[in-house]
Amino acid sequence: MATSLGYRINRNPIAQSFNVEEACGIYVTKIDLYFKSRNTSSPVCLQLRPMINGIPSNSEIIPQGVVYVNGSNINLSDDATAVTSFVFEEPVFLQGLNDYAFVVMSNSPDCQIWIAQIDEFLTGTTAGRVAKNPAVGNIFYSANGGSFTAAQDQDLTFEIHRAAFNTGDLGKVALKNTSVPQKLLNADPIQTFAGSSTVRIADVGHGFVINDDVTIRGMDSAALIGGMRTTSIMGASKNITAVDWTGYEITADSAADSAGIGGGFNVLATKNIPWSTYYNNIQLLVPDKTSTFAAIKATSSKSFAGTETAYQKDVDFKMSKVQRSVYTTKANVVANNELEVANLGAGVKSLEQEVVFTTSDSYVAPMLDMQRASMTLIDAIIDNQDSAATVGFNVPLNYISETQPSGGSSASKHITRKITVVEPAVGLKIILDAHRPSGTSFDLYTRTCEEGVDIETINWVLAPTTSNNPIDNAGFVFREYQYLVGNLGGELPDFTTFQLKIVLNSVNRGRSPIIKDLRVIALSV
Repeated sequence: MATSLGYRINRNPIAQSFNVEEACGIYVTKIDLYFKSRNTSSPVCLQLRPMINGIPSNSEIIPQGVVYVNGSNINLSDDATAVTSFVFEEPVFLQGLNDYAFVVMSNSPDCQIWIAQIDEFLTGTTAGRVAKNPAVGNIFYSANGGSFTAAQDQDLTFEIHRAAFNTGDLGKVALKNTSVPQKLLNADPIQTFAGSSTVRIADVGHGFVINDDVTIRGMDSAALIGGMRTTSIMGASKNITAVDWTGYEITADSAADSAGIGGGFNVLATKNIPWSTYYNNIQLLVPDKTSTFAAIKATSSKSFAGTETAYQKDVDFKMSKVQRSVYTTKANVVANNELEVANLGAGVKSLEQEVVFTTSDSYVAPMLDMQRASMTLIDAIIDNQDSAATVGFNVPLNYISETQPSGGSSASKHITRKITVVEPAVGLKIILDAHRPSGTSFDLYTRTCEEGVDIETINWVLAPTTSNNPIDNAGFVFREYQYLVGNLGGELPDFTTFQLKIVLNSVNRGRSPIIKDLRVIALSV
């Protein structure tokens, strides 16, 4: 269908429109073009663009719809028989019943491309002519690459190739977590204690449990912390003897002379990634008549106050939702390489996802964008503290009661701003709404003071609730809790400033109490 007439690009692009007639769309794999001349040092570029109001877009290119072919790889012929294939890096999806265009451009005026023109002789003959447009579309010329003019009696000589799929189950994609990188700790994260070989490392969100091994690096080997050389602290396979939400403890190979804090700005430590909620970020293209199914296998962790067994991987895949937050209601972990090998086995990863593809139309299939496949993992930093070991409670590295004026050691809490009332009050009525799953609780503390006293020097006082609400595991059910501080008679000393603190407790990081709609009324006589 090509004629002897060739379009001389001369640095100006040429475009060809076409229509995708298949209702569900197609995946274009390559486009074949035919050239008469070339410049071996100048590449030719092909772009897939949408049609806007009947004209190729001057600003939008279909994602992944750009291909370059080196000038030396352009095949030439005098009869439009030598094919040059512009193969896309990955199949490009085009929606059904829509118009598109491919735009061809070169920086060299020596590049000529074959076209077909109505009423011109077929190439190599004087017996036959092009009697009708050979394609559903038009050729477009442009002088600047931004505006295009259609030629109604011409078309590029081209062939579009599309992918063909087997109907039914197409297979599955297996995704696994990558290696967990080392973490740069905050400045001076190392603490030593006089006469002790115990070393405490400050690292919030470390994800470790007791008896895990950690690798610590990055300190000056000649430095001392509390008289202890940093070489006694650094190295691989340092066994963790205690943990809480602020960090963990290891045993050095020597004792410190004194208490000290140090380490500098470059301390690196291995870590885990604890989580109980995830957001599945995989990007899927799911045309009509296709479907996908995603599922994950997770690995358990241990809550600070819990009794779970860590590093137990799910036996079966569990259904996962895409582009939505999923609450697992249990403590999980993505472990670093060393702990994966030690607890799960060589080559076994701690988080896996499986995506199954199906189609009932051979023109289309689901697509997973591996360049944008990720998982956002969210963890609740929450515990249930006590000063001594008791079932259902954890003992932190440094226990401080929440009744102390400052520094209470509980992991999760909300402290209101200091509130000043116009007239002296003798009591507080406090109302809040809370969702309280099993294994969780919360404590309300108050403190008050008269004018001229610094409230931050006052101890907190636990306030008992007058409500008796059940736990709620199904859904997010909120119930009202009431507190009457100072009792009905207003027994508190006169105060003008008050402050509240709510401490959240849980034996399971996957379940946390949730507080909303806090209301406070100051009572006076």
